Amino acid sequence: MLNVITPALHCQQLNYSIAGKCIFNDLNLTLDEGEFLAVLGPNGAGKSSLFKAITGELKPTSGTIFLNGEMRHQINMSEIAKTLAVLPQSASLSFAFQVIDVVLMGGLQADCGQAKVHVLAETILREQEIEHLKTRAYPTLSGGEKQRVHFARVLLQLAVGNKNKPQVLLLDEPTAALDINYQHQLLNSAKHLAQTGVAVIAVLHDLNLAAKYADRIILLKEGTICANGSARHVVTTDNIRDVYGYESTVINNAEFSHPIVM
Repeated sequence: MLNVITPALHCQQLNYSIAGKCIFNDLNLTLDEGEFLAVLGPNGAGKSSLFKAITGELKPTSGTIFLNGEMRHQINMSEIAKTLAVLPQSASLSFAFQVIDVVLMGGLQADCGQAKVHVLAETILREQEIEHLKTRAYPTLSGGEKQRVHFARVLLQLAVGNKNKPQVLLLDEPTAALDINYQHQLLNSAKHLAQTGVAVIAVLHDLNLAAKYADRIILLKEGTICANGSARHVVTTDNIRDVYGYESTVINNAEFSHPIVM
């Protein structure tokens, strides 16, 4: 008898329209445990709406979202917080919390003691190279520093979450405010999480970053998946022309593990 593997995340026939405009139509998406999926597409393709539908911020017109085989809307918020961690494109926080306090917000649902949560937070700050920001007031940080702090927060949320089920990490344009060094640092961390079993889905704009880090890439155009597969199958001149209307040069060289877009 074959063992059927339940996806960590499954979006089934999602439909969403606003003001008479179809944002996505019968969209199906599956994300497996330990997989790093990048979702790309031009402005208005439906990337952000799909992200918000998965997080629960937006309710699709029809269709169902499953987390580890359970309907998302039937899971209580406390359990979702232990399984699903979300890094939005920007997070508004105006109170003068210290950085360590913002990171510790990721441990609010922890079942372990607060001493363990603090140790984990300190470790994550050190690993993400933001330990020097620990006592800084959050509003005084640059945009990039704030993004790195919130990434540390979601890392803590995963660290104290439910390890009995595959966890899911959602990243919405996580590199937008970061310089090139920290773009790679963040995506390296996300890749490492995937290698430990976390299912990672990232909305990205940079085809080269997606090709380098993602196991699979989806190209969205007008709410429809136009291409779905490995970087070498998806990142092609034909697909880029069809989806973005841009005449690109794609270099596939044996010296690189992924295609390079110019």
